[in-house]
Amino acid sequence: MAKGHLALRLYRGLRARPRLLGSMAFGVLVFVLARTFSPWRDAGCALVAWNAGALLYLALAWEWMRETDVKAIQQRAIGQDEGRIAILSVVVLAAAAMLVAVGTQLGQARDLHGSARVLHVSFAVLTIVTSWLFTQVVFALHYAHDFYLLRLRGQKDPLDFPGTPDPSYFDFFHFACIIGTSSQTADITFMGQALRPVGTLHCVVAFFFNASLIALSINVVAGLL
Repeated sequence: MAKGHLALRLYRGLRARPRLLGSMAFGVLVFVLARTFSPWRDAGCALVAWNAGALLYLALAWEWMRETDVKAIQQRAIGQDEGRIAILSVVVLAAAAMLVAVGTQLGQARDLHGSARVLHVSFAVLTIVTSWLFTQVVFALHYAHDFYLLRLRGQKDPLDFPGTPDPSYFDFFHFACIIGTSSQTADITFMGQALRPVGTLHCVVAFFFNASLIALSINVVAGLL
């Protein structure tokens, strides 16, 4: 029953996010094509599909984040209220899975030479970058929508943006990037308990992501030697 309820929330959450759903569908299509017409193994096909879907989503997100005002953010927050926790959880798990795939890709690169090795390592680095950016964008959107949902409900703003009474998507992206790089806040602070659980999850994800990044970076250097 619980699994069915979670699946329903996930389905409704994806349906309310056509850009994310479309990017996922594009990634699946790329995986099928790569698996069918390329000599790559499953891990390599998964990385190709992930990068294709993630880059498409990042491009779409950049476009509407740039053109969206506060009123539009509030409307989108209402429309995407359901399933937001399920979506966030799935995205975090997907990004973690891609790091595992990157490790597999680097392991295969050790047996290669010349341009083939450089290609494998470069693709692994690209995957790390897209995974990190994708994760920060998803957290930024979650912060933004929860922020304005709480405001619409008459509750206190859960985050304090100095000198910015009506923060934009890029303000939340700035906040997400700070946590994503340092696992802590800087000029923007939590003002209550409402968003602290998400902030804690973000810090934990950032810690493990950055620790994995260090380990993978060592592997990248070793793979080039």
